[in-house]
Amino acid sequence: MKHNLPVISEELQNYLTTLLDPDSKKNYLHKVITPMEDYTLHVYDDLSQIEGILDYLENCGYKAQQHSVFPNIVVIEPKGPFELDLSNIQKQIVVDNRAAEMIYQGSDIFVPGVKRANKVKRNDEIVVTSQQGINVAKAISSMNHSDMLKAKKGIAAKNILSPFQVPSVEQLDMHHLPIYFQSFPAYLASINLDPKPNDCILDCCAAPGNKTIHLSELTKDQAKIVAVDRSKRRLKKLIDKIQRFKIQNISIFAGDIIELSKEWSQKFNKILVDPPCTALGLRPRLFFGLKLTDIQSSANYQKAILFACKKLLKQGGELLYSTCTITKEENEEVINYAIQKLNFKIKSNNIYIVC
Repeated sequence: MKHNLPVISEELQNYLTTLLDPDSKKNYLHKVITPMEDYTLHVYDDLSQIEGILDYLENCGYKAQQHSVFPNIVVIEPKGPFELDLSNIQKQIVVDNRAAEMIYQGSDIFVPGVKRANKVKRNDEIVVTSQQGINVAKAISSMNHSDMLKAKKGIAAKNILSPFQVPSVEQLDMHHLPIYFQSFPAYLASINLDPKPNDCILDCCAAPGNKTIHLSELTKDQAKIVAVDRSKRRLKKLIDKIQRFKIQNISIFAGDIIELSKEWSQKFNKILVDPPCTALGLRPRLFFGLKLTDIQSSANYQKAILFACKKLLKQGGELLYSTCTITKEENEEVINYAIQKLNFKIKSNNIYIVC
C-alpha cells in the first residue's frame, strides 16, 4: 500500500479527536480498514436449507456456523488478510472509491467503477488502484481498455488476489437459495421494532429492502407493510426480493417520505427509520472525504424525517431509529431532538443491542 490507511481528511481527523478518546480513535481507525469479523447470512423463512448451506460454504473454504440465538442466521468468517505481491506488474486500472472498497474485499472489477485503464488489453495481469493510489487487488483484465469505455456494464477484470475475501451470493453462485447477506445490527433492528401480524408498518427509507422483507418474515407475511424510498434504482432491489421470495404484504412507493407525509392521511403503529447517513460505521472504509458540513446536513435531514414520521405515527405507536454511523450529530443529537422537540419517549425494555 502507498498510504497509511484509511486516507482521511484533516477536518475529519480533527472531528474524530473531539468525538473519541485517543485509544478509541486508534482502535476505530484500525478496525474500519478491515471487513467485519463475521458476516451474517439471513436464511429467509426456510430452516430446512441450513445444513446444506453450511456444507456448501465449507466446500468453498469458509468457516461457517448457525447462530446460537437466531436459527435463521448463518455466521461466516471472511478470509484474509492476504499479502499483495504486485512485483513486475506494469499495467493498472484505477477505480472509484466505492468500487475500491468492494474490490479490496474480493469483488471483481465492474465497468461502472473503472475511472482509467490506459493501454490495458484483454488477459493482461493488472494492479487495481483507488483514486488515492491505494492498491486493492491483483486482477486479470476481461476487456480491452477501448471496450471498457464503450460498455455500460459487465466485468472489466477478474479479481485474483485482494487483501480480504468476503462471501457474496454472486461469487458463491447461491442465487437459487432463499438467502441474502444482512449485517447483524440491521437484522436486530427489525426484531427490536417487535412487529406483529396485525401491525400497520412503515419502512420510510426502505431500499435495498433487507429490513423490509425481514419485517414481513417476522409477521408471517400478515402485517400491512408500506416501503418508501427516494431512489427508484435501489427500490428495484427490494422489488426483486419481493418477487423472489413471493411476498404479498408489502406496498412500495418511490419518493421522499418528507414530501409524501404532507399528502398522506394514513397512520402507522410501527415505523422503521433507517435514514441516509454518513456511514462512518461501515467496514471496510479506505477513504473518508467527509466534511463537517456533510455531517450536519445529514443530521438535519434525519431530523426532518422524524418530524414527518411523527405525523404518520398513531397515538401510542412505536418508531425505531437506526444508523450505520458514529457521529453524535446523527445519533445522540437526533434522539435528543426526538425527545425534546417531538415528545417521543425512549422504550428500553426487551431490546437487543450490539456491543
